[in-house]
Amino acid sequence: MKLGAIDVGSNAIRVLIAEVKKPLGVWRYSKIAYLRLPVRLGDDVFEKGSISDAKIERFLDGMKIFKAMLAFYKVDAYRAVATSAMRDSNNAKRIQSRVFKETGITLDVISGKEEAELVYLTFQLMHNIKTNYLLVDVGGGSTEITLFQDNQIHAAKSFQIGSVRMLKNKVKPEEWDKMRDWIATEIAPHNPQRIFGSGGTINSVHKVLENSSKDPVTIHQLDSLVKTLEGLSLEERLIRFPIKEDRADVIVPAMQIYTFVLNSMNLTEVFVPKMGLSDGVLLDLYRDKTL
Repeated sequence: MKLGAIDVGSNAIRVLIAEVKKPLGVWRYSKIAYLRLPVRLGDDVFEKGSISDAKIERFLDGMKIFKAMLAFYKVDAYRAVATSAMRDSNNAKRIQSRVFKETGITLDVISGKEEAELVYLTFQLMHNIKTNYLLVDVGGGSTEITLFQDNQIHAAKSFQIGSVRMLKNKVKPEEWDKMRDWIATEIAPHNPQRIFGSGGTINSVHKVLENSSKDPVTIHQLDSLVKTLEGLSLEERLIRFPIKEDRADVIVPAMQIYTFVLNSMNLTEVFVPKMGLSDGVLLDLYRDKTL
């Protein structure tokens, strides 16, 4: 089945088109097309509480491109979801209405809980994970942390801490305290053995470090890379490292979030499966269409 997923994030918007199958009960997943556009809706939302008219027009241009791609590849079904920036925006409903009117796309603003559950579905593509593990999904506007036991969600929470939000100095100190306390009371007693990182920025970090696909990113690598990048201008970062232009500024705060979680758990490494929300939306869509 050919399916499409649109992910409207705080830093970028994405469309993913893939062939999804489940022969003999095993997921088979083949990407056909992918496009990411750095609209950065969070810039306006975290500073002003709403998305500006200029940014709305740019966003709508991107959504029209996505709709054309979905039509070109003749997808059987698709779903569009929006996360932290749209959750926080005062004019989200007006934007949703315009998206539907101008493209025919229904844009669902999902909760942090549903976001975490959709990212979790991607782990059905990974086999033989038998230990308790933690999934940390760092976005531009929020961070979702989910504990899994026996491949079932045991605890999950969304925090208003994200890379774009940090750049705007809009993360409240008490939010860090809430994250630390929640990890100490709800996560640490269950002793998860691994942390998996999800999101475009941790994928970029893995690429910058040139780790092999199965090698985790260590906390020492994160600390070292943060120190290096903090000593460089944005232009120098782009010259020295394979980083997208719109990630050059958010990469440091994103790594600081992962470091915070690792330190809170007394763990030293994060594994990077390079799957995220878009992948989860596709699997959920397939499950819905084949039930």
